[in-house]
Amino acid sequence: MSATTSTRFTLGLDLTTLGAKASVQRRATARTGEKVSLTDVAEYLDLAREAGVELVTVGESFRLEDTSRQDAWLDPAVLASRLGAEGHLTDGPAIAPALPAGFIDPVRLARAVAGIHARTGGNGGWQVPISTTAGGVHEEIRRVWAANRDANTGGRRPLLVTAPTDRATAVVAGRHSDVVRLRVSTIAEAREWRTAIRTAATQAGRNPDDVRVVVDAITVIGDDAASALFRADLLRDLGAQADTLTIAGTARGVAEELQAWYASGAVDGVVILPGSVPTDVVALATQLAPELRSLGVLEGDGVAEDLLPASAGLDAALDAALADWK
Repeated sequence: MSATTSTRFTLGLDLTTLGAKASVQRRATARTGEKVSLTDVAEYLDLAREAGVELVTVGESFRLEDTSRQDAWLDPAVLASRLGAEGHLTDGPAIAPALPAGFIDPVRLARAVAGIHARTGGNGGWQVPISTTAGGVHEEIRRVWAANRDANTGGRRPLLVTAPTDRATAVVAGRHSDVVRLRVSTIAEAREWRTAIRTAATQAGRNPDDVRVVVDAITVIGDDAASALFRADLLRDLGAQADTLTIAGTARGVAEELQAWYASGAVDGVVILPGSVPTDVVALATQLAPELRSLGVLEGDGVAEDLLPASAGLDAALDAALADWK
């Protein structure tokens, strides 16, 4: 915890660029006709666990293969389900696949995510689309999970993750989300967003510390700052996300920048978007995480137990649901 932040630093890792349709510049092994290997993804999860990552996210653009399919939008959830079924997520980081709520009834999706939560040993989640009118959908998702046995696996319910795009949706996120991802470029902007999110949580009767506000950051780590900055510039030229904070430098330099964001009270942690895969995922585990620990920023051990919200208990949830029907 920092002097101005009452929550422990949360370290996340986004693995969207492992997908079969990811840019060949972001993922050096990409090739035509490729299918994602579960074994390869499991190796990245091992690196994430080694680094102390508590949250793994998989974005909507992730694809298991590079052929077009009508149901390809389900691939992030399919990946999470398969990893859970093979035991790769038990006693490890939580996984939150992004699923658009517009393709199918969100209640059905909530039940599917509950199944993933059970297969991962209670380490599931859902990155849910957010809008100014999404609050009702989020409340319905929580009601489904409260009365679903799978969603109470391990005494924890799935994480609700959102990525607001403006101040209005940030308020909705504060009322309903467990983890809020920001795409901002300055500490001052992040602090303003985090204050609004925590205020919204308080006004909704929640403990604001139950809402983790994290910044998305592309990290590019090199043996020296000049080489890292050169590679970051190259990635931008090749189409890396221009709206996302980029931190390039040595592992120590990147760690000190993240420490500054956290110590200022601007964020509760970071979701790392590796500049290149596997280079910057390996660097996260072997260089950046040790530097964060040496600075006293990172305390996590790669287990999501402290991140996942405790369930109220299935019996109590069922009683409450029955009371609503009377």
